Amino acid sequence: SGHWLADEIRLLMHDLNVPSGLKHFGYEIADIPSLVDGTFPQHRVTKLSPRPVNKKDLEQLFLNVYNEE
Repeated sequence: SGHWLADEIRLLMHDLNVPSGLKHFGYEIADIPSLVDGTFPQHRVTKLSPRPVNKKDLEQLFLNVYNEE
């Protein structure tokens, strides 16, 4: 399932000491609206979603991964 794959990727990233979370790449919470505006029109990204995606969904996604360790 997708959860298994995501867990495996997280473990690999941890083993390789690769940071996750937007803040580790220099983004601030204030950058999230720009990230949403830049991502939303990229149909190659949004159309791959198994369900329709709107700007609020993208905002929540970016907020969820902002502080990931």
